[in-house]
Amino acid sequence: MARQQLSSAEKILKSATRLFVKKGYKGTSVAEIMKAAGLTSGALYCHFNTKEDLTRHIISLFEEKYLKNMKAFIENAGGSPLEKIENMLRFDIHFAGENPELCLFMTIISAEMIGSGGRLGTHLKKSYQQWRDFVSDILEQGKQSGELKDTMDPRLLALVIMGVHDGVLLHFRMNRGLIDVKSYTAHFRNLIMSGVKGWQSD
Repeated sequence: MARQQLSSAEKILKSATRLFVKKGYKGTSVAEIMKAAGLTSGALYCHFNTKEDLTRHIISLFEEKYLKNMKAFIENAGGSPLEKIENMLRFDIHFAGENPELCLFMTIISAEMIGSGGRLGTHLKKSYQQWRDFVSDILEQGKQSGELKDTMDPRLLALVIMGVHDGVLLHFRMNRGLIDVKSYTAHFRNLIMSGVKGWQSD
């Protein structure tokens, strides 16, 4: 079966994501994005109002493809809070393998926008809050069920998990070709699960 061609909007989103990962938001021009997409500069404004609007669409794409699907995957699988965290990691690893640039985009543009006070920074923060709240809710379930210690702070542990996740993606990109992917992801999964299990009730 012939591969379905990307629409102009999809080409722009894909090219922008790749360039933002490579050069950052501020270091990437609209002209560069459109050249990479194989379209004229004017074509951008048929789909997006500005470069900022385009970037918000990429963030929304992450929310749709990652956050929404991760939640559905975990909820459908069910299980204990620890099993839900394990399923989240399983989904993370698969998703990052299929969508490496989209995952890295969130890490890199967030670092660039920290403290900027702009609308993009606010949009990114809301996206990460959705992620944090979901992970935090699972950990809170573990506290309520007695599976995890009362002294564990679900919100803080969720932030630590997310921080490790972003750092692992960044260092994988920096060292790709030098590391074994299967072993690297196994170390990531074991690190997170060992850390969470460290809060198990006696």
